[in-house]
Amino acid sequence: MTSNEILLTSETSGQLWNVCVWDMESGTSVVTFKGGTSAPHGVGVLGQQYLVSASPTKPVLSLWPLHKRDTTCSKMVCPGNVTALEITEDGAYIVAAIAEKIYVWQVCTGRLLSILSRHYQTITCLKSSSGLIVSGGEDSLVIVWSLAKALCEQLEHRAPVTPERVWSSHSLPVTDLHLGVGGHLSRVVSSSLDQTCRLFDVNSGELLCTFVFEVGICSVVLDPAECRLFAGSSSGSIYAVNLFETPVRRERHITDKKEDQSCQRFDGHEKQVTCLCVTMDGCQLVSGSHDHKVKIWDIFSGQCLRTIEHKGPVTNAKLTMAPPGIVNPDVKYKLPLQPLQRVFHADSQEEGGHASLNILLHGENDEPEKEEDILKPDSEIQMDFKHRSKDIENMDTNESVTLDIPVPVMTTVVSNSSELNKLKNANKELFHFAVSTLLQNKDK
Repeated sequence: MTSNEILLTSETSGQLWNVCVWDMESGTSVVTFKGGTSAPHGVGVLGQQYLVSASPTKPVLSLWPLHKRDTTCSKMVCPGNVTALEITEDGAYIVAAIAEKIYVWQVCTGRLLSILSRHYQTITCLKSSSGLIVSGGEDSLVIVWSLAKALCEQLEHRAPVTPERVWSSHSLPVTDLHLGVGGHLSRVVSSSLDQTCRLFDVNSGELLCTFVFEVGICSVVLDPAECRLFAGSSSGSIYAVNLFETPVRRERHITDKKEDQSCQRFDGHEKQVTCLCVTMDGCQLVSGSHDHKVKIWDIFSGQCLRTIEHKGPVTNAKLTMAPPGIVNPDVKYKLPLQPLQRVFHADSQEEGGHASLNILLHGENDEPEKEEDILKPDSEIQMDFKHRSKDIENMDTNESVTLDIPVPVMTTVVSNSSELNKLKNANKELFHFAVSTLLQNKDK
């Protein structure tokens, strides 16, 4: 590996592999993952440890460890065929579009925590970043969801989650999305077959600019600095538009004329460009097309640096940081995986008639994941708490009290309501003890 980033690609034939990992610098294949094919917008990376692929014909997610020595495939069954797949940045949640609904699963437990419904036709693309989920569909809608609201409100109130923003500016199906950085202050770019790309502001909900092209747009992406917009067309051309062109206009018409200095065009593909991505340094652009080719471009010169041939139309091209298992084969993965539930968690909780508490904390270094009941008297947390409580009692009253309890690596599920109440009472007593001790020191 000569690069800090790797390129993941998939194509429709599946003759040689489902997903292939490429070295960006040399253009050579690093490792391949076999078994089936991947749907468009159906490839994701889970916690830099697993590769996830959605099948275009079956309600199944395929998972492989991103590891040179272990390419065994495991399957997870979904409620339906996944049309778009996204994984949150921290690797805690899997977000999948099935028909016109969005399903959110918790990775460590496999629980279905939320079902988002607002589209009335099939969802074609998903993006997730900084606690937001953006979806686009064949109904021409672009919708912004809050992940926190989706996880909390639906479980507590059992009511449909209200979207943060709903934009209906497009007149034909949405083909691709890009969600910028900044959470609620970020910007969203959408592309559509209606020959336009539209730039929205999440905070105000306003349509900032409309880019009108001469052909339908199949893919879109912004560079990391959000200075340029790249749009892949149905004719095979890629347009690079300067977002800081003056004078500022609410609607810009992008043509193929050479006189247009605000737009740069990359020509090389013979068929529609289905996927685009930009390297982290903003110097190179990767494009995938139905002409069975993936091309790597130099953004500033517009030259094609490398062409990677495939056996079929390219459906996914995704850049990600090189996972530890690809760089160092001796690394052992420790992210727990559970089968995805097909029943909404709130419904299953009512049927079981008990409360539950999930605790998942990431480990450090190469310590393996372990499961421990934190309510047992001989558990590591309880023993450490008792030891530190004795030290606090023996402290001089003039010294300040500091509770610094390290939490071990664990994945714990507490499913007994009585034990859960004991834990709450212990937490309340600990709080009152700390507050009273601090107040006594302050009075003295």
